[in-house]
Amino acid sequence: MKERTVLTIKLISTHCILLPAFLLISFFSDRDSILLLSVSQTLLFILFLAGYWEFFGSGFRVVYSCTTEALIVILLCHKLSLPYSLPHNILLLSILLILQACLLFELIKIFIVILRKDKEFVEISFPLKNGMFLITDGGNSRISRLMNYHFYSPVHRKNGTNNSMKFATDIVRVDTTKKTFLPPGNDDYSIFGEKIYSPISGTVIKVENGIADNIPYSGNYPYNTGNTVVIKNNDYYFLIGHLKKGSIRVKPGDPVQQNDLIANAGNSGFSERPHIHMQLIYSQTDNYWKGLGVNISFQNKNLYKNRQIKNQDIA
Repeated sequence: MKERTVLTIKLISTHCILLPAFLLISFFSDRDSILLLSVSQTLLFILFLAGYWEFFGSGFRVVYSCTTEALIVILLCHKLSLPYSLPHNILLLSILLILQACLLFELIKIFIVILRKDKEFVEISFPLKNGMFLITDGGNSRISRLMNYHFYSPVHRKNGTNNSMKFATDIVRVDTTKKTFLPPGNDDYSIFGEKIYSPISGTVIKVENGIADNIPYSGNYPYNTGNTVVIKNNDYYFLIGHLKKGSIRVKPGDPVQQNDLIANAGNSGFSERPHIHMQLIYSQTDNYWKGLGVNISFQNKNLYKNRQIKNQDIA
């Protein structure tokens, strides 16, 4: 089955079918329906905070969440108004309680990723200007895979790069004038070709500029960050990847200042659609892929999943 088809089924199932199914079961259930509604409420919170809304748009996210919340409240009021005399189904009750406990645990981890900074963090300049941008994966991925897949990704763990990717961040541009649900061409994504500015000052130590951009959702991507710039500042290495072929404007040995123009966004390397990947790594050797990922923040807030950032162009 093609990657686009698999992803479509997964997204529609988790974002559009799962919660309505729970609410439908709650409506027809005579037993423990209030606990079912409680589970639905927790699922809605998790989906709102950690769903892949990039593909549906922020407007759909708000409408879907508000509509679902209203249905939960209506069903809850209806259930509370009915006489309840049936005995509990102990097995069902146990399953729902365990499920609710697991969901609440995941929700707590999501809030930790959003709100808590590590003791060591670095404030950066955002690498994209003049628009609205969305963090699609970000924050401490060791705490919550739902917010950031990088640390627990099997391919990253297999290659031993997951510790350096602990705070790896993926970014797209929000553009309501273009299609958002898995468009077929790179030019259909508004971030493709977007100017990238250096988030930190330092010295360029690596440039990869000749890797072709992928066709979106074509599969079989090379395991690398594609066209890449790595900037070193003391023992910190800042990596920006998946850049557009031939777009990089710096070379190894060049000094760069924060907000210097360095490249354009692309879709190269281990990337299924146009976006940029960035991460900050602490390493006392040049083998930074085996180093430790460092928390990065912008405007004193974590770069967590589904955070929208409106950034103005540099004067």
